[in-house]
Amino acid sequence: MRFARTKNTLRNIAFGSVNRIINIVLPFISRTVILYVMGTQYLGLSSLFSSILSFLSLTELGVGSAMVYSMYKPIAENDHTTIKALLNLYRKLYRIIGTVILVIGLFLMPFLKILVPEELPPDINLYLLYFIYLFNAVLSYWLFAYKNALLQAYQRDDINSKIASIITPASYAVMLLCLFLTKEYYAYVIWLPVFTVLTNILRCAFVNRNFPNMKPEGEVSTELKHSIFKKTTALIGTKLNTVVLNAADNLVMSAFLGLTVIAMYGNYHYIMTAITGFTGIIYSSMTAGLGNSLQTDSLDTNYRNFEKFSFINSWLVGWCTVCLVCLYQPFMQIWVGEELMFPFYVVLEMGLYFYIYQIRKIPVVYKDAAGIWWEDRFRPYVCMVVNVVLNIVLVQIVGISGVILSTVFSLFISIPWENYTIFKYVFHCSSKVYYEKMLFSAATMLLAGTVTFWICSMFEDRTLTFLLRICICVIVPNGIFALCNCKRSEFEGMIAMVRRILKRQF
Repeated sequence: MRFARTKNTLRNIAFGSVNRIINIVLPFISRTVILYVMGTQYLGLSSLFSSILSFLSLTELGVGSAMVYSMYKPIAENDHTTIKALLNLYRKLYRIIGTVILVIGLFLMPFLKILVPEELPPDINLYLLYFIYLFNAVLSYWLFAYKNALLQAYQRDDINSKIASIITPASYAVMLLCLFLTKEYYAYVIWLPVFTVLTNILRCAFVNRNFPNMKPEGEVSTELKHSIFKKTTALIGTKLNTVVLNAADNLVMSAFLGLTVIAMYGNYHYIMTAITGFTGIIYSSMTAGLGNSLQTDSLDTNYRNFEKFSFINSWLVGWCTVCLVCLYQPFMQIWVGEELMFPFYVVLEMGLYFYIYQIRKIPVVYKDAAGIWWEDRFRPYVCMVVNVVLNIVLVQIVGISGVILSTVFSLFISIPWENYTIFKYVFHCSSKVYYEKMLFSAATMLLAGTVTFWICSMFEDRTLTFLLRICICVIVPNGIFALCNCKRSEFEGMIAMVRRILKRQF
């Protein structure tokens, strides 16, 4: 069975983008309200607990990704019996995972003081607040989480986006109203598990209506169980590395630099995460379609698509990097004021972090779509160890820069390893041409960034000139990218793809 892959991808991107805008604007408003009503320490605690729970999510061990991949083939073959058996297995595993997270999370409670050496706000009970966050995380596994695999495998993430677009505004409206009325942080966070329950119930209802015949029943074959176990084993390292990458920074900063620095870094990281969230919608929307394409289309077709998507991604990532470097500080000055701003060299480091993190995404998406995690199983452990060791060493030498640069370096050493895996096991060809194109894209980004920043620096940091800088960042780098790439075949392919999409839609 072939998907309407383009239709599903565009639908997922459209509804995902709406949901992403909501998830940028409302948390931004929430962070601002907490910052000015409650103070920076409350933001720091929120970031710290999120990082701890990210570590606890390691219990999932990549089961979700392995289960979704395992559904690609039976979906392509219309094998509903296997799909239902996989759902049944997934349901059992997620109930176990939620229970294990709860037990480990409770075990960690006595050690929280080690991560928060400074004085807490007088109205905060560290353990009670942590338990609320922990219970919220556990509920997300216990309540129908397995049904999400069906939406991902059938490329119907738009359903999740629709639900979130309703629940998220309602949740923030209630939470912020309670915060304003009571000036109590507990009145804000106590609603988190309530809306988690509501979200999962609505997802279950939507899945039951759209896939009425997909009930979790039956048993998975021994051969398929072995395949899932093998892929899950390989994914442990990938999952661990992802969590360490996102969570270790905050834990190290809390231990060595304090909650205020976490809050400052969280503000900068929030802006970067907002952008990666938009691009993440594209990647996640593509994965199931690419998995289907790898099962049904020729190798040559898939490689041409890989080149085209890599080119589009390098353009998008390069442009976003230029915007970050040129707009970070003016925006922060307007939002939080100079007292909560880092020096400009930290902005350059954040720009490098973003670029390295995002430029590798297309190979990663293809790796996930092809399910070749076993072949890549040693890479995440090496990168994780490098990241943690450099984090602890460099934060004591150069402070916040050490935290960022350790992450950048661990990401950088992933690139050749990931590309080797993709080109050997998926495309069966040399990666030399791909590296040449990526180096050219990086050089183009540096040129565009230098010119754009030079033009933006002619204007003082004011609210009105910030709008002018936005216009400059839209026009100048994209103009340079177009001039430098107009004769490349990938550029022509991108234009042709846009025309086809517009023609199909309108």
